[in-house]
Amino acid sequence: MTAPFFEIGPKNLLRRPELEELARAAGEAGRELGVAVVITVPNVMVAPIAELDTGVLVFGQSMDPDRLGASFGRVTAEGLLDAGAVGVMLNHDADPLDAATLAATVDRAHETGLETIVCAGTESAALAFTALAPSAVLIEPPDLIGTIGGAERDWVRPLTEEMHRVDAHVLAMHAGGVSSPIVARGIMAAGADGTGSTSGVLTAQDPLVAAVHFIAAARAGWDDARSNARL
Repeated sequence: MTAPFFEIGPKNLLRRPELEELARAAGEAGRELGVAVVITVPNVMVAPIAELDTGVLVFGQSMDPDRLGASFGRVTAEGLLDAGAVGVMLNHDADPLDAATLAATVDRAHETGLETIVCAGTESAALAFTALAPSAVLIEPPDLIGTIGGAERDWVRPLTEEMHRVDAHVLAMHAGGVSSPIVARGIMAAGADGTGSTSGVLTAQDPLVAAVHFIAAARAGWDDARSNARL
């Protein structure tokens, strides 16, 4: 996964045909615009969406730190990898992990070559999780989740810079309340490596068109940030 990137997290809101349509539209937009597009799908949908080969990066929604063995009902890194996942999202607000389990799960994912996006609700957590060397840390303040999120996010640039000082290889993703392409563009223009949206895409009148607009906004904001840096 590289910057700029945009993540769509459909949770358990869509059935397979709708996920397939979304993956096709997002993958095409990502290729045309030079944006890495992540779709974080229910684990049982990893294989069918990955097999479409649309160009999106298919992430699972959870993983256990277990190694291959006699466990039952657990999601192993090898299982996700064999299903076609590129990576996994960990410590989502709806599925939190304790510190020891999170660290162990990140390590297991990386042992198999899976990428990781680790969710953080605070700046201190974002910095602590950056030290685990995941592929990306998603900073999503709880009070912004599900909101229109139009207020200025003055923490994006300084926190991103601080994270990069901890580990320059960890991408900084800022989200929560990304209700419109305008919000997405502003986040990227402020220096984020990536952003994403669930409700902004899925509650739109036409989610497929909305996905394209969000991905284009992420690209435009990334370009804005590069242009401003040259001034």
